[in-house]
Parts: sequence; structure tokens; C-alpha cells
Amino acid sequence: MQHALMQALASWPFKGVPARPAAWLAVVARNRALDLLRHEARGLALAEDLLPLAAATTESEGRFDRELNDDELALLFAVCHPALSPETRVTFALKTVCGLTVPQIASGLLAEPTAIAQRLVRARRQLEAAGIAIETPPPEALAARAESVRTALYLMFNEGYSASSGETLVQPALCVEAVRLARALAQHPMTRGPASDALAALLALTAARLPTRVGPDGVAQLLADQPREQWDRGLIGLGLGHLDRSACGEELSVWHLRAEIASLHALAASAETTDWRRIAELYDHLLALDASPVVALARAVAIGRADGAAAGLAALPAIEGNPYVEAARGVFLAELGERDQACRHFSRALELARTTPERALMARQLAALSSGP
Repeated sequence: MQHALMQALASWPFKGVPARPAAWLAVVARNRALDLLRHEARGLALAEDLLPLAAATTESEGRFDRELNDDELALLFAVCHPALSPETRVTFALKTVCGLTVPQIASGLLAEPTAIAQRLVRARRQLEAAGIAIETPPPEALAARAESVRTALYLMFNEGYSASSGETLVQPALCVEAVRLARALAQHPMTRGPASDALAALLALTAARLPTRVGPDGVAQLLADQPREQWDRGLIGLGLGHLDRSACGEELSVWHLRAEIASLHALAASAETTDWRRIAELYDHLLALDASPVVALARAVAIGRADGAAAGLAALPAIEGNPYVEAARGVFLAELGERDQACRHFSRALELARTTPERALMARQLAALSSGP
């Protein structure tokens, strides 16, 4: 039934409430129960990926020191084995524990699906050849795996917050689970610390905006257009608490930078009063630690809001085939009065858009430019 309610939350805002909501929930819950029974009948799906890599562990084995009581988090640490490269650990964790598909993982890691599939095959062969068992590591080995676990949770959350394909933009179940696991990571004596608190802060503060990601008409909403009074104040308070705790120590991680950016958005009364200059500075620091096209794009948007459309346009990364870069270019060009060029970029963004709500947003932007004075 919890699954059915989450499915309703994900689909009803876009497709409308069915004529018989209770019946709809009952059918979805029944189908979910049947799926689970079939899943048990053919053996756990994880076993196909993890066996023959590991021997079965007893109930007393494979646990954190000072019992964690969270099997999913324990399994994340188990599959993030140091014998694998950091990027392979994250890929393996997303597939075997978080349940993401190869295309979803490829989207999150900015890679081709074929490369991700090959990476998973190599990981299984590598572990099997080395005779490495997939088991929860001892307490002293957790630190070496913690960053990979944090990265996996972050990418799991991102897929829930901004789906890589399909009819819906958000998948709340993924976001809820990622926040829960990040908080468990930040609270447990053996895994807590500034970076874990910063990650929990980032996910909670971002999840607070889930109710306004898509409007009642099923169209994705830009941050500037979201009704901030609908943001979840409880999650914002939770995130700020984790952010305060992350300030101890001398480490400044990517999670600290992202969490502060999320807090500036969460606390601003409007898009206009947001401290965009500070956000641009934070993205400068983040780009030095994580030189990814996604960070470069976000930095350009912040610069455009702080210093004007021309500055933002100049800062945009030269990425082909990215709908968000095309849309940002269209926004900046429209603000500079270059409507024909802006329309071309919005048309391209519409072609490249990954989900139905995003396509609806691009179409709306394009229609507004085409029909305006």
C-alpha cells in the first residue's frame, strides 16, 4: 500500500486523479504484492548480480559494529569494495542495491549505457576472479567506502528528483529512500561525520522542493516559478540541522558546497532575492573539485542571475545534445532580445527533453516567445 501511495503521488499530479481513487490504489497495491511474490519465487534479483561472488553470511555476520539495523545501507557498504575503482563501486551499488537501470545509471554518470553495462560485467568478473566475498566490512574499513556510498545515494536521489526519461519528472520513492539512508549514514556512530551530515542536509533541503517540481497542469516548473510557500518546512528545518552539524572539522567537501547552495535557495524569499553571487562563488569552488558539465551549467545560470544574461551566456559550457544547456541558452538570448535565436534553442531543447513534464515546459516557453509582441 505504501508503494501504491507513492505511485499516486508520482502520477496523479500529472495525469489527474482517477475516477475511483480507492480502487486504483487497491489494484496498484495488489499488483505490487504479486510482483514481490514472483520476485521471491525466482530468487532475489540481487542474487543474480552478487552470486557467485559471495558465500552466504550468518545472521551474526556482515553487520556494522554497534548494530546498524539497516540492511540496505549495510549492503551499499558491502558492494562498494575497495578492490573496485571508485566509479565502478558507485555503478555497482546503483545497479545492485539502489535498483537503477543501466540507462538511468548512464544518465547520472554522464556515460553511455554500453559503457555502464561493460563496467558492471567487469566488476563482477573482477570480484569473482579475486575470490572477494560481498559482505559487510568491519568498522575499520567503512571510511574507505563511505564516499562511494555517499555518491551512490546522491545519484539515486537525483534520478528521483529529475528522472532521466519517462512520463513523470519526479519519483518520490527514490528521493525518500535516499534521504532516509543519508540520515542513517549521518547518525550512525561508525559512519557519521561532516561529509555525511552535509549530504543529508543537501538531500533534505532539495527534497523540500518536491511538491512544486511539477505544476497542477503537469508542466515542469522552473525554480523561479515555484510557489515557495508549498515547500516542505519540516524538511528544510531537518536539512538546516544537518548543515549546522556538518560545520565541525576542517574538511570542505563537495557535499558542503552543494548543501550550502541548497540552503541559499531554501531560505530565499524569492528567486529575485536569492544570493546568486554567493551561489556563483560556491559553484566556482565546486567546479575546482568536480569539473563536470552539470556543475559548469549550474554555475553559468548563477552567473547569469548575478551579472546578467550576457555574462551567463558567455559562461555556458559548450555541450552538444543537452536539453538544459539549450534551454539556458534560450533563456539568456530571450532576455537579450534575440528572440529568433532563443526560439531555435528552445526548439532544440524540446527535441532533447527527457520527460513529458519537461517537454511541456519547453513547448510553453517556445509558444510564449513565438506569440509575444
